Amino acid sequence: MPNHAQHKTAQGQAAQATAVVPFKAHIPDEVLADLRRRLGQVKWPDQLPGTTWEHGADIGTMRKLADYWEKKYDWRAQEARINRFAQFTTEIDGQRIHFIHQRSARADAIPLLLLHGWPGSIVEFLALIEPLTNPKDSHTPAFNVIIPSLPGFGFSGPTRSPGWDTRRMAKAFVVLMDRLGYSRYGIQGGDWGSFIARRMAFQAPQRVIGLHLNFLPVPPPTPEALAQLSDEERRRFSGFQEGEDFAYFKLHEDRPQTVAYALTDSPVGWLAWTVNEFRAVSDHSGDFLTAVDRDSFFTNITLYWVTGTVGSSLRIYREEKLAGLNSDSMPRIETPVAYADFPKEAIASPYRWIDKAYNIIQRTEMPKGGHFAALEQPDLLIRDIRTFFAKLKR
Repeated sequence: MPNHAQHKTAQGQAAQATAVVPFKAHIPDEVLADLRRRLGQVKWPDQLPGTTWEHGADIGTMRKLADYWEKKYDWRAQEARINRFAQFTTEIDGQRIHFIHQRSARADAIPLLLLHGWPGSIVEFLALIEPLTNPKDSHTPAFNVIIPSLPGFGFSGPTRSPGWDTRRMAKAFVVLMDRLGYSRYGIQGGDWGSFIARRMAFQAPQRVIGLHLNFLPVPPPTPEALAQLSDEERRRFSGFQEGEDFAYFKLHEDRPQTVAYALTDSPVGWLAWTVNEFRAVSDHSGDFLTAVDRDSFFTNITLYWVTGTVGSSLRIYREEKLAGLNSDSMPRIETPVAYADFPKEAIASPYRWIDKAYNIIQRTEMPKGGHFAALEQPDLLIRDIRTFFAKLKR
């Protein structure tokens, strides 16, 4: 039978395991110096004469971006911006989870979990925090905002064990919200965040009051479903069918560790990899930095680099494949769902498919914006979030 001292030790260990610890970002100077050194010693590839983006990242654009990153970008200023908000870490299922938890002063504030994807991060949501937590109008919904770094991403650090697919991440975030004392809450997500949000609604339907999504995973289409598409639906879905901008996806889900060697060793390699994605799925007319703030873009990719999570962030693709988790592995979601439909989203599923998979109670066809909605069109996204959650029973 355990004695009193052993019992107290066990209690202490249990408390430590569930502790929520305050966190401030501070990257060592030597890590930043190493990044600048590598940016100043790039071995550039050649490029075919007369070409720009036909074969991938254009070298002229890449040289300009790398020069800015090395000589003008200020991580410390952006680090201070992140540290304006309350941050914490906790351990869940053997993994460190970092998160922002910014509370509203309003007693009626709605807990709202914001979930990013790849190649995104908490940086995507920084511009949303103040408007959501402290709206100017007392009749406008206010939110307590929780923004975790996905396991394997950013300040959560590399995953420590295999198996961190979206189902496991969803379970971890249900635990996180319980640990923070929230029994009822909303979720907003895009990219992988929308997959995790969907799984949370399936795992804990009594807790999730609503899902606000700007990317909607649906079951893979059958040949019959594809044949029934209208011309407009076919146009919207054509990006997925052609697949040219989804080559990275196949590499990530099949050989993430192989890709990680190149991207972890070369910041310009990592830059090119992410530039390709931002350019492909944001709303612009040639220069993706007209759609996304330049320093926010660099803060996002620098966060991966300085936390050593470039390689580990790719694993989610492989884990999802190994677990056999695709979007037809769950039944229809009955939780109320809002769909913010941005015109330049990477994959725009036909509405008839969406309506079969989700309980859509709000659908907004946005006038502009793409895959990185929170970075590209924060005001439109904030307005839509407020409108949706104002309708819901809490």
